[in-house]
Amino acid sequence: MKKISIIFLMMIAFLSACDDVLDKKPYTSMPEEDVFMSAEGAQVALEGIYNALTGEDYYGRLIYAFEASKGPDFWVEDTGNRFERENAYRESSTSGGYAGDAWDKIYDVIFACNSLLEGIKSIQGEEAEVTRIRGEATAIRALAYFDLMRLFAYPPIFSVPGGEHYAEKYKMGVPLLLTKQEHLDALINPPGREDASVCYDQIVADFDAAILDLQESDIMRGKISYEAANALLGRVHLYLGEWDKAIEACTKAKDAGDMIAYGIYTSTYFKPFNNENIWELGYSETDHLGSNSLNSLVRNPTVDIPGHPDDGDVLDDGIGYAGYGGSKSLQAILNAVPSDLRSYLICDNETGRKRGIRKYIGVNGAHNVHNIPIVRLPEVLLTLAEAEAESNSDLSMAAGYLNEVYKARTDSEYELPATKEQLIEDILLERRKELVLEGHTFWDYFRRAIPFEREEEGNVNSEVAEIDYTQPQVVYPIPQNEMEANKNIRGQQNPGYDPYTDQ
Repeated sequence: MKKISIIFLMMIAFLSACDDVLDKKPYTSMPEEDVFMSAEGAQVALEGIYNALTGEDYYGRLIYAFEASKGPDFWVEDTGNRFERENAYRESSTSGGYAGDAWDKIYDVIFACNSLLEGIKSIQGEEAEVTRIRGEATAIRALAYFDLMRLFAYPPIFSVPGGEHYAEKYKMGVPLLLTKQEHLDALINPPGREDASVCYDQIVADFDAAILDLQESDIMRGKISYEAANALLGRVHLYLGEWDKAIEACTKAKDAGDMIAYGIYTSTYFKPFNNENIWELGYSETDHLGSNSLNSLVRNPTVDIPGHPDDGDVLDDGIGYAGYGGSKSLQAILNAVPSDLRSYLICDNETGRKRGIRKYIGVNGAHNVHNIPIVRLPEVLLTLAEAEAESNSDLSMAAGYLNEVYKARTDSEYELPATKEQLIEDILLERRKELVLEGHTFWDYFRRAIPFEREEEGNVNSEVAEIDYTQPQVVYPIPQNEMEANKNIRGQQNPGYDPYTDQ
């Protein structure tokens, strides 16, 4: 099972009460000043933050599993499986699926970032190292708040004034805690939700600050770099519909890697730290999530040898949770172009009715040992394509970025369509194929307010086969535990969920 960094637990000396607001987990009593005596100590604390990102309640599984369960490409078995409630759009104010786990874990990460950012102020000398550490921690905090907004708040098209579907009821973001002192103050007077516009302003400001700190830094692989921070900032601007700013940020990130050559894609795409991965979280044979891994959730182990007569067949149906199945529509789009190598992602599961997706393949035959990419070059190129299509009357630049991904996967050229609308539709389809199980498809539809259909299978019935964003469960409810601990948030539940009642 994934180990928890001891240093991460040791680096903070306060907030030990089990009912504390926004951070309910105890920390040991090692004095914080002992951790932050040097950049080396601060680096160890930063490693603890990275470790927290890898857990199953954050990027190890939850973010990508939530997106997949809500979108059109996956269904979940209907017999008490993980993320069954999310897949069926059955969350409620008092039973929110994995909402509480996500809320607690992501605020844990924010708390750790704020504590680190405070602690490094006391380190003397070592300016370059301190600047780099500050940049990484600030970027992680920005990503954490962005993820909270994706899970618990409506996208900018609904929540930010001027958005095409803006309404007062959608305007709420999440509570913002930006310093160590604000965490302490929250014990006495916990914060309510800020407006979404305020939250997005803070996220952008954090990424901007992080990018300044990281621009001269050499970053080890597996850590957030200057290019990764720019790519993530581009993602935020894409959600905000700020096309020129998305182009500016992603242009600074697009040279961070190279597309995998067509001839080696099927034997390379899943390998750790390949050329397309700008930032990924690493796991090892001694440090992984076991049965809580994302790969375990979506499939059983299969024969994964391109060209082998049994390639794609189940190797061992006794391993792997395999509670998710790929939809028929996902199969169809992956198979739509005969030369598209992404059809290789489709594999068998233990029954004919299930369809496994081998986006993640364990290393050295270990089913549960695989890295998690946070941002890859194809996403950056497709963000550039979408932003260029929206902002530039000359569609050739947008088509060129799309073609970089399309050609690498199909060994053929993308043909520029006659209209901007068709080009954007093609870009979104390419994102759906390329970024499957990486936390994008559902939010790509949601951020553009595009309804979509899901096939009736597993937990997906006729009542939730058509998603048009009038369903409350397009976002998580504010968790019941947070409502009970924080009187200032009780009147701020998400639209459509039952209001808090003091029972």
